[in-house]
Amino acid sequence: MKRQKKRQNGDNSDRLSNLPDHLLLHIMEFMPIKHSIQTCVLSKRWKDLWKSLTMLILHHLRDKKCVSHILSGRDDSLPLHKLRYYHRISKNKKGKNLHLDLETKLLEVMKYGASHNMKHLTVRVDPGLIKDLELPPSIFHCHSLTTLKLDFRHPVSHDYIKILFPKSLNLPALKSMYLAFLTFTTSENGCAEPFSACNMLNNLFIFCCCLQDDAKALCISNSNVSLVVVGDTCDHTKGSYKKVVFCTPKLAFLSILGYPVFVAPSVCNLPFLEEGNIDHGYSDRPFKESLMIDWLHLLAGVKKMNISFRTFCELHTFQKKYPTNIIVPCFVRLKSLEVLWTSDSQIFDEIIIGKVKEMVTCLLQNSLRAKVDVILKAGSTPRKLEASVGARFNAVDG
Repeated sequence: MKRQKKRQNGDNSDRLSNLPDHLLLHIMEFMPIKHSIQTCVLSKRWKDLWKSLTMLILHHLRDKKCVSHILSGRDDSLPLHKLRYYHRISKNKKGKNLHLDLETKLLEVMKYGASHNMKHLTVRVDPGLIKDLELPPSIFHCHSLTTLKLDFRHPVSHDYIKILFPKSLNLPALKSMYLAFLTFTTSENGCAEPFSACNMLNNLFIFCCCLQDDAKALCISNSNVSLVVVGDTCDHTKGSYKKVVFCTPKLAFLSILGYPVFVAPSVCNLPFLEEGNIDHGYSDRPFKESLMIDWLHLLAGVKKMNISFRTFCELHTFQKKYPTNIIVPCFVRLKSLEVLWTSDSQIFDEIIIGKVKEMVTCLLQNSLRAKVDVILKAGSTPRKLEASVGARFNAVDG
């Protein structure tokens, strides 16, 4: 049998290189930065292409030898859209100058981004690598910045957190801010009030942060913030709680996660608050329930509320233990309540249903029209119980 000759279409062109620059750069953004730079040896077409990247993702241990080369070699005339700098702990990388080297590179990267009109900055450092650091003022005076995420993780306690957040910010375009393991600096009025000048700020996330010892309170003062998430996932407070003051007239969503870090304000005007979320996720380390009751009073005007099943149980136990001292807020506007129950079991039995009914009825004694959804998250399979509080309480497998 004769071999069949392969057809030749006569097209030997380099289709990839014929793509326009913006598509090639978009493809390169999904590659490690080292590989993007290595494309310069492919042809003249690729020689300087990487220099036009507007998104840089740098990993300290992987890229530290070429960070300076990347920053100096990039086209200075182009703005920087996204800058991300990560440091992951490597068991094989140890040395006396590890912290010093990290701080030097980190400051170099942040200063470069601030001077090149970056829009999004993300810094993530693994636990214990930085204990004391003076953040460059330039990143807090970057008029192009719209998203800021600073996460300096520490495994032990707030005593080790000496990374000070400035008293005030000059970030007129900032819309979203995520802060973790930072210390808020006290202003002249005795409070920490860093957010008031961010006129475009909409979303604010504060995790495992603390105040200077002389601070009276953290004042979240901003006329445009609509979402605030605050909490401590590492139990750093050790019973030392600070006051928090909300001056956020447009706040629509408030979430309290992990351990309550701050004492809820006794009086606070939140006329547009629509949704509240409380999730204490640690069964072996109970929180101070009276603090959570105070936060519930702050959420009394919400239309939708989400509470983890474990939090619900602890609140209910606290109510039964101190029935005369606990005043449950009246959720007069509440229309929907979701209770998240995480378990390895795939079965909703009558005991669980009865317990949920008892707790919901007790908590929502003045909100009997609220719809209740109990969400079961067993492994990776979420299911839902739908029920109404009052005369009917029907459990339906989602």
